[in-house]
Amino acid sequence: MDKNQFKQCILTLTRNCNLRCEFCSAKKGGYHFNAFIKFDDLKKIVKLCNDIKVKYIVLSGGEPLLYPYLMEFLDYIKSMPHKMIPTIATNGILLADYNTCKKIIERGIRYIDVSLKGKDSKEWLAVTKLDGSAQQLRAIANLSDLNVEFTCSMVLTLKNIDTFCETLENARSFGARNFSFTFVIDNEESPEKDLQYLISNDPLLLVDKFIEQIDRVNQITNNEWWIEYSFPLCVYTEKQLTKLNHRLAEPCYIRNDNIFTLEFDTKLNLLPCSMYIDNRVVGKFGVDFSSASELEAYIQSEKYNRIMKEFSQLPSDYCNSCRHKNFCLGGCPWFWTHCSFETFRNFKINKGYD
Repeated sequence: MDKNQFKQCILTLTRNCNLRCEFCSAKKGGYHFNAFIKFDDLKKIVKLCNDIKVKYIVLSGGEPLLYPYLMEFLDYIKSMPHKMIPTIATNGILLADYNTCKKIIERGIRYIDVSLKGKDSKEWLAVTKLDGSAQQLRAIANLSDLNVEFTCSMVLTLKNIDTFCETLENARSFGARNFSFTFVIDNEESPEKDLQYLISNDPLLLVDKFIEQIDRVNQITNNEWWIEYSFPLCVYTEKQLTKLNHRLAEPCYIRNDNIFTLEFDTKLNLLPCSMYIDNRVVGKFGVDFSSASELEAYIQSEKYNRIMKEFSQLPSDYCNSCRHKNFCLGGCPWFWTHCSFETFRNFKINKGYD
């Protein structure tokens, strides 16, 4: 096993969260207060990451700042012979406290992703069931003052696409400089399928509305933004892809042949990615592997490769003739659990996009 192939390890520290975001990919796990990784187990995962030379350890949730042993955990990462870079994805509410910001940075956090929720108290309440708008802006100001690298990310939906630029303006005014966007894909089973799903969750309309506002996004962010990978590239027109040149992040890592990311949930299950929370497990630490050598054997096993092969399947033979195939790789697999490729293609044609 080439140990340099492991770029990062994503750890779901806890399922607990102080928000209830309607678009959250982790909502399927519930928000159980006592659902978190035991500290001793967490240290074993970090030891594995040390041995396989992982570069980044990404702390996720739930809300990872609610993990009861967070500070001890950050100290433990720093004690490892191989220097790993801890990063954290957070809603930022607890970072409204300046001392909390300072402590996690002093203990080694080098990059923070703050998930934006809305332009004002009304939008926050509608999306998260709690008004944390003021706390989040204070957190952004704290991070800016402490001069740590951070990005403000936002999940774009049909409900917020008409007002998200105002959310960006607010964050920018408090010190945010880098922004990323993800087009929403719900990882829960939708009661609507195929055409009805596409009508209700129109991805073409969502992209259209975003593209219409690109000039304003550029102005607000000083061109410092990108789109995280979610939709397959056939959701975009060629003209839209030209406008988004160099703005799209790398394709879905679970579709790649090379292993770049390990992702563990609170039960030490190895997941394909966070979209498959409590839905598909590809292995378990302490059962299928417990060390670097055992991990090497496991990822070469028939069981592991049979499971992962499913994710590399293109949604249609039509993809083989697409000039974007090598970058798109079929898009997020979860997108195709809601509709078939043929239904989507006909939907796009009927709307005059092909």
